[in-house]
Amino acid sequence: MRKMILFLILNVFFVISAFAQGGHKQVTAGNKLYAEEKYDEANNKYRDALVENPESAIINFNIGDVQYKKRHFEEAIKSYEKSTSSDEIKVQSGSYYNIGNTLYKMGKLPESISAYKKALELNPEDEDAKYNLEYVRAKLKDKSEKQPQGNQQQQQQEQQQQEEQNQDKEQNSEEQKEEQQEQQQNNQENQENPEEQQEQQQEQATEPKEISKEDAERLLNALQNEEKDLLKEQKPKRRGRPFRGKDW
Repeated sequence: MRKMILFLILNVFFVISAFAQGGHKQVTAGNKLYAEEKYDEANNKYRDALVENPESAIINFNIGDVQYKKRHFEEAIKSYEKSTSSDEIKVQSGSYYNIGNTLYKMGKLPESISAYKKALELNPEDEDAKYNLEYVRAKLKDKSEKQPQGNQQQQQQEQQQQEEQNQDKEQNSEEQKEEQQEQQQNNQENQENPEEQQEQQQEQATEPKEISKEDAERLLNALQNEEKDLLKEQKPKRRGRPFRGKDW
């Protein structure tokens, strides 16, 4: 894609032929520094010139060039938009052309196309603007053709996932329904046979519980001890011999 070389050259011509106002020296020095790729120093010179002539479209145009080179695209667009207020048609069209280039760098292709169209409305003979306009249009078309394929694949994946989720929900619903039916059937059988249910509960209540070996031994020892105590109580007591006094 062609750069902004044409308008950087036009910018220098504007300074020489039309810039007789405040900031002329600073702009000339800034242009020299810009050509040497000393963008920070060039920006400082342009800013100094802007203090002397804040409404200058040309100075804002040059500041936009510096911001573009530094990849400060948002700031570049702001400066170029200010330079579109110029009375010079070439400065206006050059500003829109550079706005188009900047928007392209930001990935905003439709907005870039609009900027190139404005540049061509002001200067229909601008071959660079024509070239860039067709280039971006072709790229946007190619992107639009590829995008539906990607969207279609994504939609198919999402649809498949949704169908699987629906199948899982249906399966879970069927299982819950079967469990509910089984539970209802059991409840109904219990209601129809209350006597049988009561007998089962009684059998469960009277069913002897298993005890451990240790508990069985303790129970046996306790029974044996009780039996011994009982025998002791039942055994007749011996009577003592009666005391007989001495027969005098």
